[in-house]
Parts: sequence; C-alpha cells; structure tokens
Amino acid sequence: MSREHYARIADLYDRFVTTGADVDFFVDEARRAGGDVLELMAGTGRLTLPLAEAGIPVTCVDFSPEMLHRLREKIDRHGFTADVHNMDVRTLDLGRTFKQIIIPFQAFPELTTEADQRQTLERIHAHLAADGTFICTLHNPTVRRTTIDGQLRLAGRFSADNDQLFVWLLQTCDTASQIVEVLEFFEVYDRRGRLVEKRTSELQFLLLEKAAFEQLIKDAGFEPVALYGNYARAPFDEASSPFMIWVLRRAGNGVT
Repeated sequence: MSREHYARIADLYDRFVTTGADVDFFVDEARRAGGDVLELMAGTGRLTLPLAEAGIPVTCVDFSPEMLHRLREKIDRHGFTADVHNMDVRTLDLGRTFKQIIIPFQAFPELTTEADQRQTLERIHAHLAADGTFICTLHNPTVRRTTIDGQLRLAGRFSADNDQLFVWLLQTCDTASQIVEVLEFFEVYDRRGRLVEKRTSELQFLLLEKAAFEQLIKDAGFEPVALYGNYARAPFDEASSPFMIWVLRRAGNGVT
C-alpha cells in the first residue's frame, strides 16, 4: 500500500471517483447484518456517507490521514455520526467486534504480498462477531487483464465550475508477480483551456486469483457464504464477471 499515493491525490479523489454502483448493495447487506459495520480502507467516505445516512452505525479505518481528513469534513458537513480511525489494516486493533466488516472498491489487492494479506485477514477474523459477515471485493483477473495494455489512456474528464480535471492512466502488469503498476496523470485546465496544474502518482495492486484467495480465507478461518460477480448479485462467472464479491463468515459457525 502506498501512503504517498493517497497523500498526493486526496484533494482530487472525490472529483474523479464518482461511481455509486455498489452503494445499494452495501447498504442492503448492512441492513441484513443488523448491527455495527466496520469499513476498512474507507478513503474519503464514498461509501461511508450513504451507510451513515441510512442510519447504520459505521466505524471507518484508513491508513491515510489526508483521505480521512476529507472524510471527517464530509461527516461534519452532513451532520452524520461515524467513528473514524487512522490505522493500518495489517495491525488493526479496535478492541471490539462487528456484525459486518467490509473492504469495498477492490481495495484488498493493494496489499500486494501474501504476508500482508494473511496478517490483515487474521486481524479481520479477530474483529468479526461470531455470527457476523465479512465482505471482500476483488477484481476478476480474467476480465481486468483485458484493460491493461501498457498504453496511456484517458480515464475521464471531470468538470467543475471553474476548471476541468483530466485523468490519464498507464497500466502495466508484471506477468511473474501479477502485480499491476498504475501510473496516473492528473491535469487541471482553467475555463480558457489553459493548463494550470499537473501531477502524477503511482499505485500498485495484485491480480489475486480465485483459488489463491480461497486458500487465504480458508487458512484465516473463513468460509464462503456467497460469491457474486456483480452488485446485482449475479453468480460469479470467471469468463465475464467484472468482480469477485465474496461474502464470508467464520468457519464452522453454523449460521446461514
């Protein structure tokens, strides 16, 4: 994980990360859980605010103080309530358990080493209530690889009152490690089309295969409740599903 990356882009993040495709899914799952939710790698609160607005008790954890500063500002501005902790998921220690723990937006693969993944899953297991659920979202490597071609591409253009933000991505994948390197370019143009700011940042994530994740969760003491391929809860299809959305529980708890 890269603290430097999120420190560099925290002030721009909400301008170019605008998707809400997973919001209804997570709000519905949180209501089903019927208790407090722990959102890990919460960022600036893209999902936190809808959960809080729905009246769901939510606790947020992220390792980036810059991203959490934005989250706290939005919570205060909307008059919501949420516990916010600046903490690394690998050393998670909140001293309590939760009915549901979530890692949304395919953030778990930013833990690119197996040691970090195992350490994080162990800490999540320790914080999950006996009858709780853990939802972890991953890329589907088969589909995600089709978007990685080593070419600089425009990811989006985002307009504001006084300027426009252009976001460009260059993605490459190391075939041996299956680690994707994402080089991001941000350009801000004023109303006359003049370039007023430019910055770059780098991000890494792992294309984590289904079988490898199954072994990780088994070793950590989890078992699957469901595996969806999208946020409409379609069954996972390796050839076409954009995501792997894992709903997990503690192994052997007998709860359905």
